[in-house]
Amino acid sequence: MEKLLEHPWVRNFVKKRQIRILEICGGAGFGGVALSKILLEQNLDVDLMITDLRKEVLKKAKKWGERVLKKKIFTKIIDAREIYKLRKKFDIVIMYGLSTPHFNPWEIIKVFSGVSECIEDQGIFIIDEADRRYSIFLTRGYQHLLAEGDENKFVFSFHSGYDILKGTFSRTYFNPIFPEKGVTIELFFWGLAEIGALTFLFFEDVDFIEIGRARYFVLGYKPRRILPPQNLKGPFLFKK
Repeated sequence: MEKLLEHPWVRNFVKKRQIRILEICGGAGFGGVALSKILLEQNLDVDLMITDLRKEVLKKAKKWGERVLKKKIFTKIIDAREIYKLRKKFDIVIMYGLSTPHFNPWEIIKVFSGVSECIEDQGIFIIDEADRRYSIFLTRGYQHLLAEGDENKFVFSFHSGYDILKGTFSRTYFNPIFPEKGVTIELFFWGLAEIGALTFLFFEDVDFIEIGRARYFVLGYKPRRILPPQNLKGPFLFKK
């Protein structure tokens, strides 16, 4: 988060007295709380809202976040694809925790369009991202069977399908302790260039900040608002 303060777009906010931050797909709130803490240390007044679909994890985010920041934070259960329904404007929207694989291309344009509706004219969209096309397909190669984690805590995942219309890979995860309870998840393995290009469709400018180990912040600056999320209904392709 300290690297963000070095960027001129973010430095502009240091001149403001109050900054409103929205975290989408927030989970435990690590990204939003960390960014808020850095800005609070600059003697700014920060309002933070964390959103997610999981009620229990938002309870933990609120309790932990308020203990760290020593101020009230807000939480909201809402789908990131419908974030425009908040009908509020924020200076910064952050998507932290490498969350983009949970959205296929048809879904992520709804997320980005909705975010652009929630951001002030001079606002910034910050996406925590990695290049999976490079790290998975070029460096290691796609694995049909994979042990993920470390020797203390890990799960097995198996390739279980591919959806040609969505471009998603299905992987079924098994905990070795409870192998009968498999969970199947659809994932889209985004590359950095695609996320940057899609961000550029919805924002006037884009930049990358490397934060280590092939991980980046993708920054979208100044929302275009030329493609309202209300107009992005499902295509005929998925209605047949």
